[in-house]
Amino acid sequence: MEQFTFRRVWWSYPFLALLAPGGGTVTVDVDGVHARFGLLGSADVPLDLVAHVGRMRWPWWGGLGVRIGRGLVAFAGDTGDAVVVDLVRDVRVKAPFSWRTGRLVLVVDEPARLAAAIAAAGGGTPAAHPA
Repeated sequence: MEQFTFRRVWWSYPFLALLAPGGGTVTVDVDGVHARFGLLGSADVPLDLVAHVGRMRWPWWGGLGVRIGRGLVAFAGDTGDAVVVDLVRDVRVKAPFSWRTGRLVLVVDEPARLAAAIAAAGGGTPAAHPA
């Protein structure tokens, strides 16, 4: 089991502290990928539903917190380098209400290590994503 923390920019602390006081974590284990971002949202993805793992840059205009975008749900406490998890089929996540998505974006402290951990655990194949 490996655990990663969501990266947070210093000025987001007052906004995110109320709903995600401990920040948040992503855990990769034999059961899957588990993202927790306080009351803002959560996701549990079995490894057999992971099609590809890649990287992208989460833009400043994408926002912070748990964000619903076109075809994705992002867990972002900062902008910049992120991990993209493409799924075989949509899964239900909490964002903060129930939502279905086929792609997760995870902005963590060590994105390269998270992508490698998901791939090593058997979660899909590495794939390139445009910045």
